[in-house]
Amino acid sequence: MFDRLGRSYRLFTESLAVLKQDKEILVFPVLSGIVGLVAMASMVFGGWALGLFSRFAEGSGRDVPGAGYAILFVWYVVTWTITLYFNVATMACARIRLEGGDPVVADGFRAANANLGSILAWAVVSATVGVILQVVADRLKFVGVLLQKLLGAAWSVATFFIVPVLIFEKRGVGDSVKRSTAIVKETWGEALAGTAGMGLFGFLLAFPAIALPIVLGMAFGGGGVVAGLALMLVWWMLLAAVFAALGGIYRTALYLYATTKTPPAAFSPELVNGAFVPR
Repeated sequence: MFDRLGRSYRLFTESLAVLKQDKEILVFPVLSGIVGLVAMASMVFGGWALGLFSRFAEGSGRDVPGAGYAILFVWYVVTWTITLYFNVATMACARIRLEGGDPVVADGFRAANANLGSILAWAVVSATVGVILQVVADRLKFVGVLLQKLLGAAWSVATFFIVPVLIFEKRGVGDSVKRSTAIVKETWGEALAGTAGMGLFGFLLAFPAIALPIVLGMAFGGGGVVAGLALMLVWWMLLAAVFAALGGIYRTALYLYATTKTPPAAFSPELVNGAFVPR
């Protein structure tokens, strides 16, 4: 356990070293968050303007079969498209750096625009899966919720490498899922543990910020609480952007090793080799 945690920490620090070389990669997760918030606000405003919320509150909206699931599907497609677009940009720049190049922001946008068709196709597939799992949860109640969690986790694992496969190998959606699953089997354990490890480090860095509103509130009263909450949110948003970029870099590094059998120069060979272990 501690050995795996140690490797996860080294993956975190080596991914961070890559990010330090190309800080502009942070532009993509930041923009993803901003665009996502704008999209959410636009859809909420649109729903209010069209009277959808009042119809559902009155019960008339629920009389239309599948209306709620249709709205959920649209929401999933929009959010997935935004997330995937900027993930593609992040991984494209990460690949350039890991292969010895010096990427700029334009490289990321160029890659995302060139793969817009694949991004939209995968967003639709992901939205469809998400809605199906929600239907299962709603229809089967407690058992459905458990199935939703289990099947959702299995789907996430199988499609762990879907983005690099889609954009770097130019495969169709079906072939990309199969290819991603095959790579996951090669990297079983470490690939997912590395991601979980980064999540743990992110949590450890985020947790102390909870004390800011308390400490500043004790020192400066109500104004201190507000300032502490603002600082806490800013810190959390910064961490979210950094760890989103690190996740893209790490996933790209593992994908490159899986396809070339040559560890990226920015990562320790024994560290990347250790990600490919038997199940």
